[in-house]
Amino acid sequence: MDSEQPKRSGTAFEYFLYTAILAETGLAALIYKVIFRSPDFARMRIYFAIFYFGFLAWAIAQLNMLHRNRTPKPDSAAPSIEPAEAPREHTRPAFGLTGAQLAIVVLVFATAVATFSLALRFLL
Repeated sequence: MDSEQPKRSGTAFEYFLYTAILAETGLAALIYKVIFRSPDFARMRIYFAIFYFGFLAWAIAQLNMLHRNRTPKPDSAAPSIEPAEAPREHTRPAFGLTGAQLAIVVLVFATAVATFSLALRFLL
């Protein structure tokens, strides 16, 4: 008897990516608030922003691939009944996300930045 359970191969990597995004955002807030107060580091701000958003884009792309690979694929051996009109798939306008998913990502990101900024303001 075969059990049809999904593979859990990317779970550790997925948790690493989520943790890395949070740690990187906290580190970015710390570096921005503490180190970049000096005008001497104006050029470093640009490089750091490029690195930050580049890593964030890579991590989100990796998470997207993990989630895409996890979705169950239809069994080709099983007979399929074609409905008269196939249901429309949700459109994925930006970064492979629906509008609601994109809004959640932006809200979580803004909340994380605000939380880290507030925490640093109280600590420093």
